Amino acid sequence: MRLSASLMASAIVCCAYPSSILAQPAPDMVTLSTGSELATWSISPEKQTHLTPVVFLHGGPGLYTEARRFDEGAIFRAAGYRTLYFDQAGGGQSKRLKASEYSLSRAVADLEALRIKLGQEKLILWGNSYGASFAAIYASRFPERVAGMILTSPGTFPGTNPKRTYNLTNRGSVKIGKDLTAALSKVDRKGAAAEPEVSQVESGKLLDELMATELIEAMVCKGANITPPPLGRGGNLFANRILLKQVEHLKFEATALNVPTLILRGACDFMPADNAERYRKLFGGQVITIAGNGHGLLENRLSVENSIRVFLSGPLASAP
Repeated sequence: MRLSASLMASAIVCCAYPSSILAQPAPDMVTLSTGSELATWSISPEKQTHLTPVVFLHGGPGLYTEARRFDEGAIFRAAGYRTLYFDQAGGGQSKRLKASEYSLSRAVADLEALRIKLGQEKLILWGNSYGASFAAIYASRFPERVAGMILTSPGTFPGTNPKRTYNLTNRGSVKIGKDLTAALSKVDRKGAAAEPEVSQVESGKLLDELMATELIEAMVCKGANITPPPLGRGGNLFANRILLKQVEHLKFEATALNVPTLILRGACDFMPADNAERYRKLFGGQVITIAGNGHGLLENRLSVENSIRVFLSGPLASAP
C-alpha cells in the first residue's frame, strides 16, 4: 500500500551520508531530574573561546543522533564552541519511557534539566528537521536560556500541518508492510494506551526498516548523485506518532525571541518554503535556501558550511 500522508508527516528525518566517522563513540549516560536517562556526547574544540555550547536537537521525533552530525559539528568547534549531542528520551541509545510519558512537555523539561545538569546559563540550539520544532517550543518556554539558534531543514512549525511535496526529490512510491500498518493503526487510534498490544522495541524496528529502505530517498534532490546509506537503529514509533500529533495541534503562542538565528533549507526540500518563513517571522534572522540540496542538506555541503561560517563570524560572534 502507499504510505499515508499522516505517516509521511511524522516518520521522516534527515538521512545519513558517507562520513569520516564510521561509528558513534560510546555515549555518556546522564540521569536527569525528570527521571529520563539520556545518551549524551560532548566534543570540545581544540581551543574553546566561547562558554555557551552548541546543542544538537535531532530530527524525528522518536529517532536519534546520526553519526554524521559529529562531523558536521566540526564547523562550530573550529569557531571555538563545544558541541553537545543527545538522543531524546525513548530514541537511539537513551532509555525508553512508558508510552504515556512521551510528550512535548517532557521533551522540553528534559532539555532544561540537561542544561541545569551541565551547569550552563544558556544554550545555542542547533535544531534539525523536527529538532527545529523542538527548539522553537523550548525557546518559547525558556527564552532567557537561548543564546542563538541554527535551524537546518526546519520541520513542522508548531501548531501547523504544512503540505509536503516530493516531486523535487528522489522519492518514489512508498510501500509499508502489514506489521507496521497494524502497529500504526493501533498507535494512531489508541495512543499510549496501545502499549500493551504494541511493543516499543518491535514497532521501533519496523520504523527503522521503513526509514532505511523506503523513505530515505526523499532527503535528496531528484537526480542527485548521492545515495544516502541506511540510517542507524533506535527509532520509537510511539514517540514518533505521539509527539508529531502534539506538534501539529499545539496552541503555540510564542513571542519574538531576539537572538541570532540562522535558518537553512534546501531548494528541493519537501517541506514548503513558507514553513521556514514562519520560523523567520517569529525569531528573526534570515532564511537561506541552498540550490541543489534536499531536506538532508547532503549534496551541496560547501554552501551549507559557508552559510554557517558567515553566521558564526557575524550575528553569533557576540555570544558568550
